[in-house]
Amino acid sequence: MTARIGLLGRIMLVLLGALSLLVVATFGIDRWQRSQERWPYASRFPRLDQAACIMALTKDADPARRPAILRAVNGEALKAEIVDAPPDVTGLIREPVLEARLHRLTGEGDIRAFTETAMLYRDDGPSDAGAAHRQRPIGSLALATYRLSDGRILVVSAIIGHRSPMPWLLGQPLSLWVAVLGVAVAFLVAVGARHELAPLRRLTDAVSRFDGRSAEPALVPQGAPEIRRLAQAVQAMQDRIVGLMGERSLLIGAISHDLKTYLTRMRLRADGIAEPERRDRLVEDLDTMTALIETSLGFARGTAAEVGRAPVDLADIVAVEVAEHAAQSACISLSGEEVQDAIVAGDAVALRRVMANLIGNAVKFGRSSVAVVVRRTESACQVVVEDDGPGIPEGERTSVFSPYYRVERSRNRRTGGTGLGLAIARQIAEAHGGTIVVEVASSGGARLVVTLPALT
Repeated sequence: MTARIGLLGRIMLVLLGALSLLVVATFGIDRWQRSQERWPYASRFPRLDQAACIMALTKDADPARRPAILRAVNGEALKAEIVDAPPDVTGLIREPVLEARLHRLTGEGDIRAFTETAMLYRDDGPSDAGAAHRQRPIGSLALATYRLSDGRILVVSAIIGHRSPMPWLLGQPLSLWVAVLGVAVAFLVAVGARHELAPLRRLTDAVSRFDGRSAEPALVPQGAPEIRRLAQAVQAMQDRIVGLMGERSLLIGAISHDLKTYLTRMRLRADGIAEPERRDRLVEDLDTMTALIETSLGFARGTAAEVGRAPVDLADIVAVEVAEHAAQSACISLSGEEVQDAIVAGDAVALRRVMANLIGNAVKFGRSSVAVVVRRTESACQVVVEDDGPGIPEGERTSVFSPYYRVERSRNRRTGGTGLGLAIARQIAEAHGGTIVVEVASSGGARLVVTLPALT
């Protein structure tokens, strides 16, 4: 699974993992701080107790001193004020449980306490509220009124927006902002990493296009120093490979010229032999040697892979090759010759060499019959050559494409061949962007499948 993730994806996974750990750590520290924070109030019900104290201070205080008292007791949790008329309690809920506690704390009777829907909770009221009140919903103190001795009314209201003095920013927990910051950082890192990896992608494309014959145009050094050094190293490697390939071509050409010279001399001397039988056998050996050398040098030079690019009807090539073997009394069948869109881009001569090799092997090693199928898939053309011969063992289905490897172990060219036919066929197929694979036929013989990209 992870093998399919690119370098950018891996960087993002590492970054997201680190940011996730950061968010979790921040949240854990926040929770730990909250657990270690001491409750700043001596009572379980600080608002009720504070409201009761405010009522106690103002009931006996000189009216002239009451404004100073109110300024002193107002805080983050409660707000106290003295008004002439009862406040509007529309939308509030009368709360007898809270009133009872305020009565006991102040000793006064003209007290009203209210809560609101958002502050309701169940079965969690004051411990001394009495069993009769525990079955009905109660809530936190939202508003309390107390009539003073001069007839005016003290109003104590709760400040709902009060929060614990913990890490908050713009009304949200700090851990949430850390998560938002992490997402923003991840986005910026993704953009930056994608930009930094662009030279690496271009280098990959250049290496993929390199065929060993000519170096890719010099890449402009870009990106990080490591990527620049890598691009320079790849450019130098391509130059060395091109130089080695050129030297190999010169060496092969020299060997080919010298060998052909000596073979020509031997052929001329063979023609001077008086005995016809000896002369014919020697000429046959020389012709065989010449063909073997030509094939070997062609494979080593890579000329088999040097193909042009033109539309080629694969069905026509296969049909001609099958017809030639059928004319020589081979039991061979063809299906798919009517396929109209089996068109590939390539060299007709090279592709016919592939088909001749595969069909020739099937006719040679098949016991009684050979079946050839041409078909077109969505984006590829396939040629399947199947025989009923001894087949190719599973352990050798890859080795048969190696140069000079032969399943038939004898060195007889009539039965074993040179061992280069399948190697050259694969070389040509890969030069066309295709593949050749060996499978087992339903009859137990060999099935070779050639797949080439279709011309769209």
